[in-house]
Amino acid sequence: MNNGVLRPDGRKNRFSGFLRAGVAVAVAGALLSVIDVPEAAAESQAQVADPARGKGVKERQQERKTGDEFKPIGARVGAFQFFPSLEVDIEYGDNIFATQTGGQGDFLTRIRPEFALKSDWNNHELNLKAAPEVIRYYRFTADSVENYDFSADGRIDVLRALKVDLDVSYALGNEDRGDPNAVASASSPTKTKTTKAHVGMEWKPAWVSLSIDGDFTDSDFKDVTNRDSSITNNDDRDRDKKEITVRLGREYLPDTEMFVRASYNIINYKDGVDDAGLNRDSDGYEIVVGTDLDFTGIVTGNVFGGYISQRSEDATLEDIAGPTVGASVNWAATPLMSVKGTVSRNIQETTTGNSPGFVSSFASIKVDYEILRQLTASVKIKGTVQDYESIARRDRLLDFDIGAEYLFNRNFSAKLKYAYKRKTSDAAGLAYTQNTILLSGRAQF
Repeated sequence: MNNGVLRPDGRKNRFSGFLRAGVAVAVAGALLSVIDVPEAAAESQAQVADPARGKGVKERQQERKTGDEFKPIGARVGAFQFFPSLEVDIEYGDNIFATQTGGQGDFLTRIRPEFALKSDWNNHELNLKAAPEVIRYYRFTADSVENYDFSADGRIDVLRALKVDLDVSYALGNEDRGDPNAVASASSPTKTKTTKAHVGMEWKPAWVSLSIDGDFTDSDFKDVTNRDSSITNNDDRDRDKKEITVRLGREYLPDTEMFVRASYNIINYKDGVDDAGLNRDSDGYEIVVGTDLDFTGIVTGNVFGGYISQRSEDATLEDIAGPTVGASVNWAATPLMSVKGTVSRNIQETTTGNSPGFVSSFASIKVDYEILRQLTASVKIKGTVQDYESIARRDRLLDFDIGAEYLFNRNFSAKLKYAYKRKTSDAAGLAYTQNTILLSGRAQF
């Protein structure tokens, strides 16, 4: 659907979406301001929240990990606490190259040390983390890689009702073989470099809240050598994305808001035109209206619906637009079992053929069960549809995993997980099935 407004030079007006998003926020904000708020909501700031409300099995397990019994002691470094950890995985996959036929299996060892510094201040917060990762295959050593992730995040408590969040990260990674944009013929995974920055402000003086978030992401994909010794140019995929999001909420029950959220993004590719002569720069927006959920603390979460749009700068590329929905709902079914359902729909980038991108829609459900106080089992199933614009391609993915985690003490834990993944596609040669089993041990101090 090509509904962009063309400028005299033949390119589309990239700021019309921003104006639409701004008008929508203003209208929705006016509607929220006239909705009556029950007296209980006005008094909610003085109430003490029930700490058990909305907490499922995984949340309680996470509390144990950070509680006195299982929390790592760490070491004090000035005004910070230093927390080192080491996780070692042994994994077997029966189709590591994600191929339709002739799947190859192999074992791998994954080693993930992590070093974290966390501030111990009465006000404000600052956290630093370094997390390298080494992956070694036993047979197919060309797929052995190293990844590095460095991050810093913090919070500034400006006022009691006003907080500012900041975080930056830098990651050197390798693209998964099953990624929809991965080069299938590459002799080794595509190396990536990702830089992210975020700044956010949240203001909540009483029963009204306002948050403004700005995000920047720079993505770089290295060229790869194929099995036939040819080179695939990945410079066409290098890009940066700038996005601003505004959320306005109004509390109509204690700790429960209705909200309107609008975001606007600009995506700029490093190459003015790609190898096919296309300018893949674009801009887009999302406008949604939703509400938090809290039914006596047993069912909690949020749901929303709205509209998304992404317009290509190149007049020969189709625009992508349509309805969007989202939900994250937690159900504390019993004191020992919790169920979480998630729904999401968004637009993703691609450089495949003449497609400007694809709409990714997924739904998942996860069940966590507390077998013992220190032993938790989980089962998750997820279905995804990736619908490409302008080309005859639709991918369908089914993910299923089942596993368990045991906490021995504050220093040691272990996981066991089996995962199944199946992909079907309208495009030839892209379907595959994978089975993976993982045994993991973690030490933290």
